[in-house]
Amino acid sequence: MKKLAIAFFTLAFMTITAYSQAPNQSGCSLTEATSPKIRGLRLGMTTQELLALFPGSTNRKEIKDALEKSRAPNLDEAVYLTFDPAADSGKSEFADVGSVSAGLHKGKVMDLAIQYVSPPWESIDEWVAKVSAAFQLPAAHGWKAGTSETPNRVLRCVGIEIEAAIQGGGGFGQVEEYRGF
Repeated sequence: MKKLAIAFFTLAFMTITAYSQAPNQSGCSLTEATSPKIRGLRLGMTTQELLALFPGSTNRKEIKDALEKSRAPNLDEAVYLTFDPAADSGKSEFADVGSVSAGLHKGKVMDLAIQYVSPPWESIDEWVAKVSAAFQLPAAHGWKAGTSETPNRVLRCVGIEIEAAIQGGGGFGQVEEYRGF
């Protein structure tokens, strides 16, 4: 997936990955089926459910091309769609969202990224607190330091892994979810 880096802007994201593991120590019981719903978007939703949230996108060539590619019978990789909520949805729940990206695999959403315009958090601790409160996840002590170069925290749940990260220093944020396939 392409990442956007803009000087003097903040990039915050949350990654959710499905995996199989022994019981976790974090106290998080989320699974792929119970992963968070963000602004009407959720892992596992169908391509049609996703497109219904962004009806203005279906006439764009890059969306049509990606949808055609996603229908290939032997495709074993994700196909990504990127939406401009201001132009593609017109819905108020996307008022402070700059863009949405969704990865599709076999007709289901397996990856979501929501980029915020001018988020109010300035540190990884604020972002983790916001994510934890919004999705009723364990507090910061259940999150472990991640391995990326940016300040990040990882929460291992029963069937998914959530990563929250932030980089830069300004007003741009992103929430990302992944589901393995």
